[in-house]
Amino acid sequence: MTILASLVFGVSVVSVNRLIRMSSEQRLERGRDLVQRELARWAEEADAGDGPARFTLLGLRGGTALDPAVPGGPIPIRSGISSEVDRALSTLAAVAKRDRAEVGSLDVEEGTLFLGARRRADGRLIWAAYTVSMSKLVANWRLITGLLTSATVLLGVIALGTVIAATRGARGLKRSLAALEEDLSAEVPRPAIAELSSVAEGVASLAASLAAAEREHERLAEELGRKERLAALGRVVAGVAHEVKNPLASIKLRVDMARTSEGVPADVVAELDAVDEEITRLDRLLTDFLVVSGRRIGRRVDTELRDVVERRLELLATWAKERGVTLAVTGRARAVVDPDACARAVDNLVKNGVEASPTGAEVRVRIERREGLSVLTVEDDGPGVPEERIPELFEPFFTTKPEGTGLGLAVSRAIAVASGGRLSYLREGGVTRFELSVPAEGGAA
Repeated sequence: MTILASLVFGVSVVSVNRLIRMSSEQRLERGRDLVQRELARWAEEADAGDGPARFTLLGLRGGTALDPAVPGGPIPIRSGISSEVDRALSTLAAVAKRDRAEVGSLDVEEGTLFLGARRRADGRLIWAAYTVSMSKLVANWRLITGLLTSATVLLGVIALGTVIAATRGARGLKRSLAALEEDLSAEVPRPAIAELSSVAEGVASLAASLAAAEREHERLAEELGRKERLAALGRVVAGVAHEVKNPLASIKLRVDMARTSEGVPADVVAELDAVDEEITRLDRLLTDFLVVSGRRIGRRVDTELRDVVERRLELLATWAKERGVTLAVTGRARAVVDPDACARAVDNLVKNGVEASPTGAEVRVRIERREGLSVLTVEDDGPGVPEERIPELFEPFFTTKPEGTGLGLAVSRAIAVASGGRLSYLREGGVTRFELSVPAEGGAA
């Protein structure tokens, strides 16, 4: 639009200049013609004498002059206008003829002065002078032309600047699109032109949406892979549980009967107690496998989390003290959970905190309500998990301890998800935090 307007203004300036020029030329031609006609009319008047000229045109001056005393010399003319005009008239008079007038012009302050001289039939010389002034209309048109010229130049500069800015902006957007093909987080510059800036904002918004969609796709793919692994694990666990749990129950029954039989030596009872503990450990391991593989937990009921945590810390206090670590709990909140499953999750998180803490440290359990959730946070001052291994943190069999099974965090997360919540890890300011968030309300399930 700016370029088109510049072209229109340019054509307008040329047209106005042409009109002014044509008008000026017509006025000058008309002034020349008036001088010739008046001289011709006066030369043909029969009663014309030496008196003043009788012109019919207002503003026309004229008079007569005698031949010079010296033949061929200049004809002295006294016009009363100026000496320059007198000299010009004298020059015209010297070549004036009877059959036509000699007409010349001078540029004066008022405009253009047309001078004419002609000889009468009786030999006398007549002269005339007429000024064609530039009208106010022409002056106004020239002012308008100047303004139009200035506006055209300004529009041309603006158009050139717009073209340069648009070209640079388009190149910047092109480079941004090429960069976005490789990296959706690449910066998109904002051109100076508002329209291109809007396009750049749209491109940046689209790139951000695509990047978010890509991250979500990766998350879903990772989640799908995890669920596929858990599904495969679930199928294996279901078979193992079917084949192992019944024999374990039968073995435990026989061990219990043998321990309670009369006449069994004390050392044999001690050995049977050890066997019973191992059977219980294997049964718990199978239960963990079932939870991790997605099997439902027990019935969820409205539970005071503080009571669950205090019972578990009371049982773990002696073991933690042997490692030089103290346990503490603050806060209170109710949640809809399976109390037994929640207790197992607390056990796993607290044990991990104690095992990661240095001697003399404290493992802190904080319970609070937050945005409709009951949040149980376990904090320790240990070194945390290596950053490069955080993505594996909640995977089954992931562990940083030589004697660990790698099921503690996986089981705790499975319990949180089965309870309608989540388990998250955060490392900040030298403190490791595990947050178990579960619904605060909703009734029994």
